[in-house]
Amino acid sequence: MRWLAILFLFTFCALLLVEAAKYFCEDPLSAEKAAAARLMQEALRAVKDEKISKGIKIDPILDPNETGIIGVEYNDLTTTLGSLSSKRISTDPEFAAVVVDMLSQTGIQAGDVVLISFSGSFPALNIAALSAARVLRLQPVIISSIGASSYGANDPELTWLDMERVLSEKRIFPYRSAAASLGGITETKGGLDRTGISAALQAIRRNGIPILEEEGESTLRDDIQRRMTIYDKALTDRRPAAFISVGGPLTSLGNTPEALKLSSGLLKKVPVSRHPERGIIYLMGERKVPVIHLLQVRKIARVYGITADRFPALGLAPGKGQHQGRYSIPLALISLTALLLLTIIAGRGTMILKGRGRSGPV
Repeated sequence: MRWLAILFLFTFCALLLVEAAKYFCEDPLSAEKAAAARLMQEALRAVKDEKISKGIKIDPILDPNETGIIGVEYNDLTTTLGSLSSKRISTDPEFAAVVVDMLSQTGIQAGDVVLISFSGSFPALNIAALSAARVLRLQPVIISSIGASSYGANDPELTWLDMERVLSEKRIFPYRSAAASLGGITETKGGLDRTGISAALQAIRRNGIPILEEEGESTLRDDIQRRMTIYDKALTDRRPAAFISVGGPLTSLGNTPEALKLSSGLLKKVPVSRHPERGIIYLMGERKVPVIHLLQVRKIARVYGITADRFPALGLAPGKGQHQGRYSIPLALISLTALLLLTIIAGRGTMILKGRGRSGPV
C-alpha cells in the first residue's frame, strides 16, 4: 500500500509539473483566422444594413445582439424546427476562423476547389465558410437551397440567395451559387396553399440562379446525383480539396440510419455506408475527399471555446486559435521515464516483501 501511495503521489505531481510547464506559441494561421473573422463581421453588417433598408424588423427578443441574421420561428419558408441558441452562437465571427482551422487541417492550398452545400438554416455559417474561402483564396462551387429551419434565413424578402447576392454586389464575396433548390420545403409543402414554394421560387428567379428541380424523399437518389453532376462538371477533372456541408440538408446526409450518428466538424475519413440513399457526405468520403460537417453548432463552439450569445470577439480563445498550447516534450519524457523506473522498483520491492513473508522456521 505504501508503494501505491508513493506512485500515486508521484504521478499526480508529475502531471501538475507538465501542465505548469505548458507554453503557448503563435498560431501560424493567426493572421488568416483574424482576417476571416473580420470579413465575416463585415458581411454580417452588410446583411443587417440590407434588412433595415427593406424595412424588416429586427426582433430584440430573438436577436438581442441585433445581428440582423436571425429569422422568425415559423413561417411559410420554414422547413423544420431549429434551435434559437444554435442560431445565435453561429453569428459569432469566430466561426470563420474555425472554418479556416478545419480547412488548414486538410492540407488545402490557394487555388484549390472546395465544394459547398448551403441551405437557409444557418446563413451565418454560410458566411463563415465564404469568409474562410476568400481569405485562403479558394475556388468554391456552391449549391444552395432556399428552405430554412426555425430562426434561419426564412424571410421571403431576404432569403439566403438574397443575402448571397447582396454580399456579391458589395464585393465582399466574389461568389454566387451554381444552382439552387427549394430544399426541405418540398416535403413540408411550404405552408398553407403552397405559398412557401411560390415564395421560394420567386427568390431563386429574382436572384438569377438556375433552379435545381427536386421532389423530396421520393426522388432523393436523383436529387443527390444531380448535385454530384453539377459538382463534377465544375471540377473539370480537378480534385476537390474539401466538401463543406452547412446545416443538415437531406441531400448531404441522405436518408440513412448512419446519418444520425455522423460526427460534426472536420471528417478526414467518413464512415462507410452502403445504403442506396446515402448522401453527398458519404459519396465524398468514398472519393477520399475531406468533409467539413457544420452541424451540432453548440458542440463545435465548445471545442473552440466560443461562448454563447457573445458578439463580437475577434480573437480566438487562448489555446484554440491565435495561440496554441503545447507541452514540454523533454519534461514529459523525463516524467514518464521516472514513473516507469519507480514502478519497476515498487514491483521488485513488493516481491521481496512477499518473499520474506513466506519464509520462516521449518
